[in-house]
Amino acid sequence: MKIVDLHTHTTASDGSYTPTELVKYAKQKGLSAIAITDHDTVAGVEEASMEGEELGIRVIPGAELSTRVDDCDVHMTSLFINCKNKRLIKRLDDMAASRQERNYKMVDKLHEAGFQIDRRDLDALGEGKILARGHIAQILIARGYATELKEALRKYLSKGTPGYVQKEVLSPEECIQLVHDAGGLIFVAHLHQIDPQDPEHCKDVARRLIRMGADGLETQYCEFDDEWRQATEQIAQECGCLRSGGSDFHGAMKKGLDLACGYGDLQVPYTFLEAMDAELARRKNERHVIKTCKN
Repeated sequence: MKIVDLHTHTTASDGSYTPTELVKYAKQKGLSAIAITDHDTVAGVEEASMEGEELGIRVIPGAELSTRVDDCDVHMTSLFINCKNKRLIKRLDDMAASRQERNYKMVDKLHEAGFQIDRRDLDALGEGKILARGHIAQILIARGYATELKEALRKYLSKGTPGYVQKEVLSPEECIQLVHDAGGLIFVAHLHQIDPQDPEHCKDVARRLIRMGADGLETQYCEFDDEWRQATEQIAQECGCLRSGGSDFHGAMKKGLDLACGYGDLQVPYTFLEAMDAELARRKNERHVIKTCKN
């Protein structure tokens, strides 16, 4: 069966593989297609696409966007976006700047609380990268405050902890409109993380986002067990929406998590991509008909 991975990260945000390295690895893993979905940036897409052409791997341009519903953080993956859409790029740049300011504030809070970390540690990671909580977590791990990523995030960078600062996000409506205006599709990502203590709330938020105009949700994800796979598939059937999925691969940032197979049992079928292609073709034809009628 042909498989794809539609949720990955590169060094353009918080992954450890360059776009070129990631596409080469996708080839090794036997993927037919890969989506580049870095946080708040499309900076890695062009390089990945060029490597994809060389290796015969289809590269889908995308980005992972952040929003908030019911005071819960929600991530949405955009796919097939036009990376030269001016409004999309402007808003991504705005969010990247806001993310950087948040990173500095988190480091300042940790420093004031007595942790051996300051803004120079972030600056040392280099300009032009979209830094995330994971980068701060890695610094804390290196200083001996935690042994692995999830521990560092949970103890020091989550709501109610010493270094947490709420991030500025786009509204759900703007996320959806931005992506659609850029010719893309948008999906609710890893919905089980929306409200970990309330699975029913997670499902409700996903349904509401789809009613707002989101094109679908991830029904295959590296952390999903059978129960979550069944729950997300049920939502997709109820809503008649598209399905997506991926490993959320970050390279060294997430130990034990591999491209294509996640933690071992992930398999995203190529049919998901074919359904997206068909929907995009339908929309293109619809626009053509409307334009013809107006003329």
